[in-house]
Amino acid sequence: MKVKNKQGESKNFSRNKRLIYVAIAIMAILILTGFFLYYHPNQPSQPKAAIIDQLNSSQLTETSRFRNQTFVKTAKELLYKRFPEVDYYSDNATVDQYRSLPSLGYRLIIWRVHSALDLDGEFVAICSSEKHIPGKYEQYSADQLTLCNITGDRNLYFAITPKFVEECMSGRFEDTVIVFMSCNGLKQGYTKTAETFVEKGAKAWISWNGWIDASDNDHAITLLLDYLINKNNTISEAVHKTPSYPSFYGSSKLDYYPRPEVKDYRIPDYKEANIARNAPPAVIAVFLRAKSKLKRAS
Repeated sequence: MKVKNKQGESKNFSRNKRLIYVAIAIMAILILTGFFLYYHPNQPSQPKAAIIDQLNSSQLTETSRFRNQTFVKTAKELLYKRFPEVDYYSDNATVDQYRSLPSLGYRLIIWRVHSALDLDGEFVAICSSEKHIPGKYEQYSADQLTLCNITGDRNLYFAITPKFVEECMSGRFEDTVIVFMSCNGLKQGYTKTAETFVEKGAKAWISWNGWIDASDNDHAITLLLDYLINKNNTISEAVHKTPSYPSFYGSSKLDYYPRPEVKDYRIPDYKEANIARNAPPAVIAVFLRAKSKLKRAS
């Protein structure tokens, strides 16, 4: 009988020991999670990608609207290989939506949009889907919000400037690569828009150094995304592999900013990282199940 009691005591001691280990492990995970949430309280739930398709907005006239659902479908398929979530904007590519972009957790933005060169300010203004309404957005100065006159379109559209990016956008970008699918986004002497986005936290700005036709634009960026995602090329490799295209105003080629800082940057696999990031709750669940089984056994 004494031997049996000793064996029972030994088993109970072993179970209690395991319970202590489980409790310590759970406490460690909870403490680490608490520290992370304390120091990163405003982090979005997961990194995302976005397609801003102002060119497809129904608010534009037929002469300035460029639909391409094939491009959108292909782009989404490629983006979903690296991102757990992809948002799409078109009619809702508004000034207010532009204002909130840095705070939405995007790590890659495909910005398919009209733009306008500002000859005095040496920058590219980014067009929204909103027609100009006199008196609307009076809270913004003329340096922050301007008007875009799209060729062949009788309407004027609100457009944001580098001052808007600097002074009005909420939050900051975090390692965001912006593919600006518009003419002259990196035209020599007009790089202020790209510079301001990088100062606002964007990792890189990829765009054209001249004028580009809409169909050539879609074809080129499909290639670029394939190089960046399927081939896992660096920004420099992907940009240089994308061909130049002729236009009425001369040849146009993709470029990137800042040089040379981001030439070796690759788009991370945020989808894989998101799975790994969600692992701690799963580990906690395993420990809790183990603890429950131990209690039942004892």
